Amino acid sequence: MFPTYSAMFLFFAIAQTALFVWLWRIYRETREPVAAMLLFPQFFLIWDNLRVASGIVLGFGDLLYWLTWPVFWVHWLAGCWLIIACGAILRLADFEFAKSKWVMGGFCLITTALIAHDLPYFWTKEIYPVCEFDLIRYSGGVSEANRCFTDQTLVGSEFPLAPIVTCFVVIGTGALLWLRRGFPWLAVGGTLMLMSASIPVLFTNRLDNLGEVMIKGGAVWAIWHFTRAKVARAREDQTPATAAPTQESLAS
Repeated sequence: MFPTYSAMFLFFAIAQTALFVWLWRIYRETREPVAAMLLFPQFFLIWDNLRVASGIVLGFGDLLYWLTWPVFWVHWLAGCWLIIACGAILRLADFEFAKSKWVMGGFCLITTALIAHDLPYFWTKEIYPVCEFDLIRYSGGVSEANRCFTDQTLVGSEFPLAPIVTCFVVIGTGALLWLRRGFPWLAVGGTLMLMSASIPVLFTNRLDNLGEVMIKGGAVWAIWHFTRAKVARAREDQTPATAAPTQESLAS
């Protein structure tokens, strides 16, 4: 039987790799700090999808177990960095209010608070083997739908505060870009992420990872789009205005 879901996660890994390369090219060409900042969590989104896709080959054991932990660590540490990126994107889009250090500090403060909220997970959480469809992986929770054997202990998952807040900040920022700058794709990406993680038929079929592609894709597209606009504005500012001819110049 063809491992459909493992292949699907391999596709997600390829898509996240394409976004990583795009981010790297943006940073290499523009040196925008927001592009550099997102490279770190983006790398581990590739890692996450690859470790799920490879579970069917590796099987349960120490290798898959320890390949899983870095995904959780980075998720708790850097999963909400998109909030800081939203502030940076608003600056790139030339919103005057976002240029205030207090506004950018607000984005950073929200991000820091969410990291602090998740920080205890580093020493209190455990991960467990789960089985669903053709996927073999470790997860932070075990439910009736994904337990590997009948008497496996069920483990509840924590309320995903940081991802939810991040989604709403992305959607709100995207709505502003759509209304004021005519750029809809950040809002679309954030909305698709929220839908994929909250609508049961999408979540139970593991399409929440496709939502991650959508929200990151919207963010990278926004950075690329508004970085180009920023470069164009800078070139216009550097272009000297053509001086009006004077009587002396006409006489000569």
